[in-house]
Amino acid sequence: MSNMVNQLKSSASGHIGQGGQTQSGFRQKLQEIAWLIFAAGLYYLAARTGMQLFALKPSNITLLWLASGIGMVMAMRHGLLAFPFILAASFFANYPGMVEGHRSSPALYTLISAMADGLAGVVAMLMMRLSLPQGLRKSTDLLHFGIKVCLMPTVLSSLVISLNLAVGGYIHWDEAGNFFRMLVLADSLGILLIYPLYQAWHDSRELRSGEVQRLVLTSLGIGVLLYLAFRGHPGFIYFVLPVLLLLAFYIDLNLMTLALTASMVAIIAITGQQLGPFQSTNLVEANFMLVCFVCTTTFTILAVALHNRQLLTIEIARQEWQKAAEVDVLTKLINRAAFLPMLAEEHQRAKRLGRGYALALLDIDHFKKVNDQFGHQAGDDVLAHFASLMQANTRGIDKAARLGGDEFAVLFPESDAMDAAAAMERLRQRLEKNPVNVGGIDIFVTSSIGITEYRGGDITPDMVRTRADQLLYAAKHAGRNRIMFDAVTDEAA
Repeated sequence: MSNMVNQLKSSASGHIGQGGQTQSGFRQKLQEIAWLIFAAGLYYLAARTGMQLFALKPSNITLLWLASGIGMVMAMRHGLLAFPFILAASFFANYPGMVEGHRSSPALYTLISAMADGLAGVVAMLMMRLSLPQGLRKSTDLLHFGIKVCLMPTVLSSLVISLNLAVGGYIHWDEAGNFFRMLVLADSLGILLIYPLYQAWHDSRELRSGEVQRLVLTSLGIGVLLYLAFRGHPGFIYFVLPVLLLLAFYIDLNLMTLALTASMVAIIAITGQQLGPFQSTNLVEANFMLVCFVCTTTFTILAVALHNRQLLTIEIARQEWQKAAEVDVLTKLINRAAFLPMLAEEHQRAKRLGRGYALALLDIDHFKKVNDQFGHQAGDDVLAHFASLMQANTRGIDKAARLGGDEFAVLFPESDAMDAAAAMERLRQRLEKNPVNVGGIDIFVTSSIGITEYRGGDITPDMVRTRADQLLYAAKHAGRNRIMFDAVTDEAA
C-alpha cells in the first residue's frame, strides 16, 4: 500500500514538474514574440525614417537603409521565426509609397519586395553563422563580413526588388541598374552600421566614466566639424575620420560603434537635405562620393576599433597569466619567483635613498607531523590559515610570500627590525591561540620567525636573506615558537 502511495506521489510530482516546464516554455515563447513585435516596430520606424531623412531629391533614392541591419539582428536572435515579422514591418513601411505610385496591384508588389527584405535578413544571418560564428572579433573578420554578410544577401534581395519594381512599372527599366546599385549600397551600409553596434552592446562590459567623457567631448568636436562642413567649409568633413580614428584608441568598442553610427547617419541625413560637400550637378557622382566616404570611414574605424580590442584582450590575458604565474594557488600569496625580484628592487631603492627595510622569514613548526598525522588536506588548510593571518597582520605596502612548502617571507619596506618584530609577534600569538578546525578536530600550530634589517652598505639581497634564514634556524634551535631578529651590516656579512 505504501509503495502505491509513493508511486502516486511521484507521478503527481512528475506531472506538476512537466506542467511547470510547459508554463515556463510558454512564457518564454510569449517573451520571444513580444521582443519580435518590438523589433518589427523598430524596423518600421527605421524604414520610414530612412525614407524621410536619407532619400536624395529628386530621385528619392535612399542612401542608407538601417532597417536591413535591424532585420539581420532579428534573424540572429530568433532565426526563421523573424522572417514573417520582417516581412510585415517592411510591407507596412513601403505600402504607402507604393500606393502613391498609382500602379496596379500595389499590395502584390509590396509583398514581393517585403519578402525580399525578409530573405536578406535570413541570408545575412546564415552567412554570419557560417563564416563568422564567433562574430566580429578581429579586424581581418571585416573582409568576410563585408563580402559574405553585407554584400551577398543585399545583392540577392536588391535584384529581386529592382526586377519587381521594374515589372510593376514603379521604376523605368533604364533606371533599374542604378536603382539596384544604390539599393545594394544602402542595405549593405545598414548592416555594416547596425550589426557591429548590436554585437558591441551585446558583449558590453561596465562603462568607465573616463570613456563617457571622451565620447561626449569627441561628439561635440564632430558636431562642430559637421556644422562647418555643411555650412560652406566642405573640407572639414574629412577631419571626421582622424577624430574618430583617435577616439577608437581611447574608448571601448560599444561606445565607438555608437559614435561611428551616429556620425555616419548624421552625414547622410544632412546630405539628404541638399546640404554639405556632397552636392554636384551630377547626382550619380555625388551619391558615389558620399557612399564611398561613409563606407571607407566605417570600415577603417571598425578595423582599428576591433584591432585595438584584440590587443587589449591579449594584454589582459597576458597580465592574467603573469599574475597566475606569480601567485601561489593555495595561499593566494605571491610566490618565490615574484618575491625575489621585489626584494632586489627594494634593496636597490633603499640603498639609493639611504633608507632601510626589514625582511622576515617564517616557517610552521613541525609541519611534517601535521601532514603525517592528519593528511595533506589538513596541511593545506593549515597553510591557507597561516597565510590569511600573515596578510591580516601586515600593512598594505608589505609584501607577503610563500617561498615553498611551509616557508614564508614578508618584506617590510622602510621599516626596522623592531617594527617588523612587533607585527610578527602579533601573528605568532594569533596563530598560537587560533587552531585550524579540520573534520571537527582542532589543530594547533606555531611558527618560528627570523627577522633582519638592512641599514645600508655594500651587502647584497642574498646576504640579507641568508642572515634572516640564520635567525630563523636560531629561533628553531632555541625551542621554536619564537622570534629572533637583528640588523645585517657590512661587518655582520
